[in-house]
Amino acid sequence: MKIWQKIKRFFSLSSRQKLLIVAVGLLSLYSYLLFKFFKYLAMFGRIDRVTQSAKTIEMKLVNDIRWAIRVIGKFAPWENVCRHQAYQAMIICKFFKIPYQIFVGFKKNDNGIIEGHAWTIVNGEIITGFCKPEEYIVQAIYS
Repeated sequence: MKIWQKIKRFFSLSSRQKLLIVAVGLLSLYSYLLFKFFKYLAMFGRIDRVTQSAKTIEMKLVNDIRWAIRVIGKFAPWENVCRHQAYQAMIICKFFKIPYQIFVGFKKNDNGIIEGHAWTIVNGEIITGFCKPEEYIVQAIYS
């Protein structure tokens, strides 16, 4: 997609989608710098295994958040891996008062090497770190 097509596509988005793209873009850079230079400050929240509350969640907003994080993850020129995206989702969910859970898990890959992964779930749906959660041994759940 050429740059002009991307710009045209951006201006055709709703106001909320534009705001989310800009916010996630800035949060992406922030989370990259945070995890690169200040890891000790990066916290996902409180560790617990409590399920999410029964609060009514606007799923259109959740889908817009998921979409914005995927778009920025695809086009960001800096590292924007699963833990960065989970951190971005956490900040945005807190802003909109959306209950979320961040899972951190590990598995052995085909070569026997242990891989770590983080994913975010809102209202039972994965919004970042798309994976098969049953393949991972969950180390921590943050909410």
